[in-house]
Amino acid sequence: MAKTALIFSYYWPPGSGPGVQRWLKFCKYLPENDWQPIVITVANGSYPSTDLSLEKDIPKDMLVYKTNTFEPFAIYNALRGKKGKSVEVAMASVKGKQSAFAKLSNYIRSNFFIPDARVGWNNYAYKKALEVIVQEKPDVIITSGPPHSTHLIGLKLKAEFNIPWIADFRDPWTTIYYNQFLLRTKKSDAKDLALETKTLKTADAIITATPGITEDLKARSNHVVTIPNGYDESDFENLEFETIQKFRLAYVGNLKPVQNTKTVWKVLGDLCEENPLFAKAFEFEITGNISSEIEHSLKEAGLMSNVSIKEFVPHKKAISRMMAAHVLFLPIPMDKENKRILTGKIFEYLATKRPLLAVGPIDGNAAAILKECDKPSMLEYDNYDGIKTRMLELFNAFTEDNTPGQEGNLLYTNYSRKGTTKQLAALLKAVVKA
Repeated sequence: MAKTALIFSYYWPPGSGPGVQRWLKFCKYLPENDWQPIVITVANGSYPSTDLSLEKDIPKDMLVYKTNTFEPFAIYNALRGKKGKSVEVAMASVKGKQSAFAKLSNYIRSNFFIPDARVGWNNYAYKKALEVIVQEKPDVIITSGPPHSTHLIGLKLKAEFNIPWIADFRDPWTTIYYNQFLLRTKKSDAKDLALETKTLKTADAIITATPGITEDLKARSNHVVTIPNGYDESDFENLEFETIQKFRLAYVGNLKPVQNTKTVWKVLGDLCEENPLFAKAFEFEITGNISSEIEHSLKEAGLMSNVSIKEFVPHKKAISRMMAAHVLFLPIPMDKENKRILTGKIFEYLATKRPLLAVGPIDGNAAAILKECDKPSMLEYDNYDGIKTRMLELFNAFTEDNTPGQEGNLLYTNYSRKGTTKQLAALLKAVVKA
């Protein structure tokens, strides 16, 4: 008989992005592993972008409860003269030069909403959980963050019901890169750290999305397990895409300020200037949200005539864009913890088997995955000659046959969503038995 997992995930369709897909895909395949998921989420969340097409992956008989929430984003946007409650990608508004209003907003957000500005969802989610626990009697509770305020729901329910509880860290909590831009007081930092520590000590197990986060947390928790993101094989079925005439370097997703790889832009600009054939054939296609900082850098590099910026598209279409490219661009965010960053995008990129231009730390988690799957090595951010050589090799292959090439081995199948869900099911079984 299937056991039941009660899952709290703020990010859920119609929201989009890796945070949504992680638990959506787990829920899609958990029933095949004798687990019935139940999800509590928000009715009208604050997301950078939405994708209604992801709703097709929700199992038809699965219970999904959507609650109200109280968040400051609608008020913040109204004061800025914007409508709605949409949010920036990776908290872009807290970085760079800020107006007096932006600084005040940053201070309020940083010190009045701990751990984060979505903590106003917790009371609504907790009240719904009380009903669901009585009705469904779940065998395990799972909370996923960010927003890491979601883990406070798990803490409260663990104290009240003593149901086994697993906290999922998709990203770091107190050490996440954008915390350095928050105008937090020492008292607020201490409170945030205390909440993280209590979560790590109280949860029956901690899941992380990367080996780097696991390494960070294992000294502070007795049971930390890495279950990476992955790709869903069904997303690659019945795709429609055309082989294009341009030599296309593609980036699919949100391109953030911490991915402003100026050496790459310099290489591409120089190649266009030095090689007329390259300049005529080359296209850099970006699908998704792009920071104004990066757009400015692309202009400075003289690349805008070769750049095509396209709006966010549904996930299936995004996969088609990847498949239509000759080269996929993988920039690991430039952060002091970049060795431990393993973007969710890497797994879908691997599944396409398309050549990659990957820049980042050559001894990091992402570089290890590329090596495992027989992809060319990661290149350091400032490796001008290496980046140029790589692009010329791929361009020369394009001039011989403009059909997108293939690279890598079958080990990328280790990262299918079905496989990672089996890992999750095994952990759930062990925690419940314990």
